[in-house]
Amino acid sequence: MALALELKNVQTLYLKIFEFNTETYYKKTLQPFNTGVNLDGLVASTERVVEDFKDRPSNKKFIETFKFPELTNKVGLFIVEFIGNGLSARAVIKKGSLSLIHKPTIAGHLAYVLDENKKICVGDEGEGRTGVYFDG
Repeated sequence: MALALELKNVQTLYLKIFEFNTETYYKKTLQPFNTGVNLDGLVASTERVVEDFKDRPSNKKFIETFKFPELTNKVGLFIVEFIGNGLSARAVIKKGSLSLIHKPTIAGHLAYVLDENKKICVGDEGEGRTGVYFDG
């Protein structure tokens, strides 16, 4: 996974990666994820300082590509925040997805939760839970 960023007049760039617990977020807000979520007070799961730009002319734009090996083999919702020269930019990265298939039956609703490979999710004790929340 990599992101390209256009920079100008940046000597030092701070990168912060936040990993969100989507289950807790959705239970608390009962809304889809808001990309403008306030990150103040949250602790980043990964932080880096990049100071490779000191030799670059301050009046020229350049594109730098950043790789994130810490996100390899991870599934979830991540916010990558770049902070430099008093400005910030963020990228929301969603890795993996779930979808729901359901139909009404005589006994109620029959629901299946599918992963990104369209396989039915089953949660074992050690792997976590699988389910659907109704009315909060």
